[in-house]
Amino acid sequence: MKILTTIDSFKGSATSAQLNAAVITGILAKFPDIQTQNIPIADGGEGVLEVLSFQENAVQETVTTVDLLGRKIEVPYLMLGKKAIIETAKIIGIGLAPVSSETVAKGTSFGLGKVIKTAIQKGAQTVIVSLGGTGISDGGQGFLKSLTITDLSGVTLIGASDVTTVYYGTKGAATVFAAQKGATKQQIDDFNQRDKLFAQEILNRQGIDLQKISGTGAAGGLGGAIVILGGQLVSGFDLISDLLQLEAAVASSDLILTGEGRLDAQSAQGKVVSGVAKLAKKHGKPCVALVGSRSLELGELEQSLTAVFSIQVGPTSLDSAIQTDNTLHNIALTAQNVVSLWHDHGKKRGV
Repeated sequence: MKILTTIDSFKGSATSAQLNAAVITGILAKFPDIQTQNIPIADGGEGVLEVLSFQENAVQETVTTVDLLGRKIEVPYLMLGKKAIIETAKIIGIGLAPVSSETVAKGTSFGLGKVIKTAIQKGAQTVIVSLGGTGISDGGQGFLKSLTITDLSGVTLIGASDVTTVYYGTKGAATVFAAQKGATKQQIDDFNQRDKLFAQEILNRQGIDLQKISGTGAAGGLGGAIVILGGQLVSGFDLISDLLQLEAAVASSDLILTGEGRLDAQSAQGKVVSGVAKLAKKHGKPCVALVGSRSLELGELEQSLTAVFSIQVGPTSLDSAIQTDNTLHNIALTAQNVVSLWHDHGKKRGV
């Protein structure tokens, strides 16, 4: 029996690498002869650098730039051969400054440009920017001021995201994301008006309609800025799973264990669990999700997942549940129980 573990990070609790390692440790403690494969995973938001750092050709570089409030900051990025992987959360992340109306008013995406230019100077021919976890709502205009199409001559620019938000309006960047970054209702209205005017300017000047391109509202409008610069937007999960050769690993496994911190119907929209479950279904493999918590209704995921288990072992507070040690202990125990069931069922069938 071969088991593949490919679990996303539990935000605020444990990283993908920690969770996968804990699950494998739990399984092997009871079934030392079972073959396992560990693939840390992310969906294009936070954690991308960590999961791709396990690639054999990964080289971590650092560069000094400015964060969302214009303060100097040293940030990492990865080189995978001629590909540069840049995580926006490391540069202009929501966790780098207090969440407030003042922060979101001052927040700028300007610092991203310096990182991209440095990566190109290091030889990057493709630049992949993970769009997630930012604290900015500037419509990507700060980034555009720091970088021009001339800087990108001969370079492929890709934005990786798990959202389909458009640039402005009721389904746009400000309306969907700005409040969680500290914006007031008035600020959201102002951002929307600014973004609408800017989008109209781009349509008139370049013939690009940002409202017709899914994902342009990602990361406070950075998705739109990437399109304006001639880049393309892709599914973060699809891109990362390709780099990790995840489908081949799924196809060669007998059981796939995946998971994320909170599983609900929205998880079907580009998240790790949904992507892994679809690959498993394609290859006729059972796929079980281990999660911190789940909603009663899982939408499309009900059809693609074999089973879903919350790792909590009893009533607990949120603060206790997300403590790293508790999370790792509980997920190891849950995985051990799941595999015990599969193992015993297989023996009865003579597998």
